Parts: sequence; structure tokens; C-alpha cells
Amino acid sequence: MLSAVPIADTRVVKKRIVLEGDIPSAMNPPPGCPFQTRCRWKSQVSGGRCDSEVPPMRTLDGGHQIKCHLPEAIRNGMVPVIKITAE
Repeated sequence: MLSAVPIADTRVVKKRIVLEGDIPSAMNPPPGCPFQTRCRWKSQVSGGRCDSEVPPMRTLDGGHQIKCHLPEAIRNGMVPVIKITAE
């Protein structure tokens, strides 16, 4: 979702992400993680937890918060969607 946000700062470089999968129904949301119908990493979560459990809130470095069952080791290997380059 961050790749869709317009940013006026010319130092910002964004990686475009195209979400795949089905948009969940607002009237009848899926059980478990509300984003699981569009998550490309769902298959990397053991035990089908995305299908049955809402992820707990976690606080990361810098005060950022996420709700995701993805193991920390996989999250730590991800490339940021938004980077600020030097001028």
C-alpha cells in the first residue's frame, strides 16, 4: 500500500508493488488475518495461522507497529518499499 502513496520529496525512491489475489469482502471478511487473501507470504507461515488467527500487534524498531504472523527471520530479510536517497 505504501507504493501507491504519492510523495513529493524527490529523494524518495519507491518500489512499485502490485497486490494479487482477491479483495476481501467488507461485509463478510475472511477469518484470521484480514489481509490473507492478498498476501504473497502467507504460504511461509506455518500451521495455516493466517487462515484462522488475527495476528497480534508487534512493535518494531523505531516504534513501527505491524500485525503479521510472518516469522521475524523472514521479515528481517525483506527489502524496504520506500528508501530515501542522498542528495
